[in-house]
Amino acid sequence: MDDTAQGFRLGEAGFFPWGTRFDAVVRDFEGNGYASRPLPCTEAYGFATCSAEPSAPRPDRPVLTVTYELAATDQPSRNLFARLVIGLGAPRTIERDELSPYAGSPDHVVLHANWKTAAGIPMGLSLYGAPRTTRYGLSAGSLYLSWGDLEAAAAPWMDEWKAANEAVAQAAQSPGSIDQFSVGYDVRASDAPDPLRIANRCLSAPELLDTPRSIAQSLGPRGFALWSDAAGTRWHLSTSACTVVLGGPDTSRVRVASVEPARGGGFSSIDVGGWWARDAWKSRAIDEAVRALKRVPGLTIERSSGHDV
Repeated sequence: MDDTAQGFRLGEAGFFPWGTRFDAVVRDFEGNGYASRPLPCTEAYGFATCSAEPSAPRPDRPVLTVTYELAATDQPSRNLFARLVIGLGAPRTIERDELSPYAGSPDHVVLHANWKTAAGIPMGLSLYGAPRTTRYGLSAGSLYLSWGDLEAAAAPWMDEWKAANEAVAQAAQSPGSIDQFSVGYDVRASDAPDPLRIANRCLSAPELLDTPRSIAQSLGPRGFALWSDAAGTRWHLSTSACTVVLGGPDTSRVRVASVEPARGGGFSSIDVGGWWARDAWKSRAIDEAVRALKRVPGLTIERSSGHDV
């Protein structure tokens, strides 16, 4: 495991350095959200494996984690744990659930442990209650390898994200128009502190920008606003925590949901990329916001409905 500081292995596909984008590993992936794909892999770090599954926050972002399905053999699965203890020492954390009535099920995890390699790379192990059927064979458990350095992973996109924030802050100095709405639910999503927050946004949702103070101070925890720059050419949706610039590759589709009460109380919502606002079913504020959004050029409004089960 000496090369884990430099990158990860994907069987016959070879060795890839940390920082390799997912779409450089899996070239036919469709979609622009969370990306993962199991690939055939017969060996990794001295273990017989069924597959290796790289994953990334988006296809155009670096692989952050690789999950190896460990091939089931005639040997007890606890031997896999013992080999990692010999190689890495005692785990930093360990959870056992071997006395559960479901302990003999392939869908049940009877042991989960975490280490850091000598190079400081996070590694984890999950053992199943019984061999689990996967696309590439029977698996006794999963071995997880993670990069663990989100700031390094996000570094190539940080300057672009900061420049987008500066443009929004400039526009907020003299907005052309602003419509404010108030809902019954808290729309200020909790966020990690800097610099982890910036890294997470650059990796997972680069369209989410910081809301300028002049806009945020009038919104509170349950308000949001639709506003434009002075020229009326760039439109923004803001909560007090985050802002999206409408009309971009990730912010041209406005998803509007109206979910009737059933087991749950129902809700109305607006989602644009990673930005969202929620309210009660048949919310007047959501309806008014959608009517305002219809006046913004270049947007597609998609509606969905259902029952809150």
